Amino acid sequence: MESWQVKRWRWKREWLLCLSIFITLRLIASVIGYMIASGPEPEPLSSGPINIASETLLHHDRFSNLYVNVWKHWDTDWYLKIAAFGYDPTDGTVSYLPLYPWLVGKLGSLTGNFLLSALLISNFAALAVFILFYEVALIEGLTSEQAGFAVLSLALFPSAFFFFAAYTDALFLAFALGAWLAARRRLWLLAGVLGGFATLTRLQGSLLMPVLGLLWLTDVAGFRLLEPGTWRKLLTFLRTPTWLATLIPGLVFFGWNLYLKAANLGNVTEMLATHWGIRTVPPWTGIGLFLTRLFNTSRVFVDYIDLGTLVFILILLGFGLRRLDPVLSLYAWLNLALFFMRGTPPHLLDSFSRYMLAVFPAFLIMAKIPSRAARVTLWTISFLLQIFLLMGFLDWRWVA
Repeated sequence: MESWQVKRWRWKREWLLCLSIFITLRLIASVIGYMIASGPEPEPLSSGPINIASETLLHHDRFSNLYVNVWKHWDTDWYLKIAAFGYDPTDGTVSYLPLYPWLVGKLGSLTGNFLLSALLISNFAALAVFILFYEVALIEGLTSEQAGFAVLSLALFPSAFFFFAAYTDALFLAFALGAWLAARRRLWLLAGVLGGFATLTRLQGSLLMPVLGLLWLTDVAGFRLLEPGTWRKLLTFLRTPTWLATLIPGLVFFGWNLYLKAANLGNVTEMLATHWGIRTVPPWTGIGLFLTRLFNTSRVFVDYIDLGTLVFILILLGFGLRRLDPVLSLYAWLNLALFFMRGTPPHLLDSFSRYMLAVFPAFLIMAKIPSRAARVTLWTISFLLQIFLLMGFLDWRWVA
């Protein structure tokens, strides 16, 4: 007889919606990429040693030119450079976390095509994101129909095409969602390990340590701050080792910084300041700097999209304060606080439309919008913006 765990993780018929969404959006992205690759070659807006190094890794057969190489833009160059040639303390690569380029390097050494390997990893992770998010929606109390709405809301978000690009967004979110699901099922070691992988993909994964810790406190220890005797009960539960697993994301963050120091590679904060001109500040300082830019600097088109998506997410999370598990809200607001710690970006809101993809609790709220007309309107506007941004990204325009 099969175990309950095996049955639980077998392919479900309900996941066909997730697969359909993935295939449809992937085909649309491929068609747009083909159209742009078939036209006049766009002028790259980024150049330098990193771009030259990644250029040497490209294949130039017909398939690669039409469907693969068109995705080699912006941060993709950095991941490819790290994957093939490693880190360098002088070129800014230390700003990027190691897991995604490491996977790209391993798969690229097998396929011989690093960019294709990067896209395969991202796209596989994107499908995992849609399935895992569907399961998260169910475990957070949404109906099967609402869970499908949640996946659609995430997949049609303006910046969701980054799930299909050679970026870390899909891989990070897959690990974060997996960690959340594992914690909900009290698989604490698995939750901690997945949180550690998320941290090695993007530093914001370290935020999962307090999130998983609070989940453990409320779920396992039954912790209630004002309840009589709660502290004595907590001490009893701390004698069991399961809570140690919630520390893994933070320990991974600490370990990665120790490695950078031991290898004389510097650290991420210094690299952001010296190479990218972005200094790390407290969130409240970052919000003040944002307001200063908002009222005192000129804006380009992407600034309005970033601002609009931020306001929209803030509205959803505001409603979520009463409609979401408080730990989900904690995760969302911690992410927003971290984003504002990038105190001096070159744009009004540097890449915020892309960063919002990680704030998955907002899309649970969006799925609960009772009006079908309102949902369809939001999905239509989101998808049209996504097509617009995708065309800009593939045509070497800065979008996030």
